Amino acid sequence: MKAVKGYTKNDYIAICQEEEGGEVFNFKSMDEATQYFVKFMPGSLKKEAIARIKNDTNCDWVSFEDGSVIFRYYGKGYDETIINEMRENGYGA
Repeated sequence: MKAVKGYTKNDYIAICQEEEGGEVFNFKSMDEATQYFVKFMPGSLKKEAIARIKNDTNCDWVSFEDGSVIFRYYGKGYDETIINEMRENGYGA
């Protein structure tokens, strides 16, 4: 989903971590984010991944006007191998 006007990336990160007990992964660009999205959804094309990130309805993926993207993870629903790879590659916020 696109970030709601009036909310900053820091707002989204704080809400996820402090209020909802989640973990946040921070990507500098949509390209970085789509590389991981495609890993979660094998067979997805980059174009489809971008559209799904921008139109995400459960607010796990949030895109910002500066081109960056965060992924808010709540401990279930995604392949842990990929989650661990994101941690190891320094995407944790």
